Amino acid sequence: MVRHIVLWKFHEQAAGNCKEANLTEARRRLLSMEGKIPGMLSIECGINITNEAAAYDLALFCTFDSEESLKIYQTHPVHEEVKKFIAQVRDLRALVDYWL
Repeated sequence: MVRHIVLWKFHEQAAGNCKEANLTEARRRLLSMEGKIPGMLSIECGINITNEAAAYDLALFCTFDSEESLKIYQTHPVHEEVKKFIAQVRDLRALVDYWL
């Protein structure tokens, strides 16, 4: 199995909305991928609750049954649509993929 973790920092204003609205929408869109990507075993997404300067705003944790499933996810049309929205509203992104 493979774990896929992504962290984002969002712009204060983007796509005509405030950060909080964009975070809520991004989380909704990310979680909507559940059950639509072959090999995705689980998905979890959360909005940061602290005021720490080093904290990221949004976190995504996915588990895939194989590295091949992770590769399918990366170019899957459902994921591509979510990525388009997030690309408009994010400032920074960090990620890590590792074997479980």
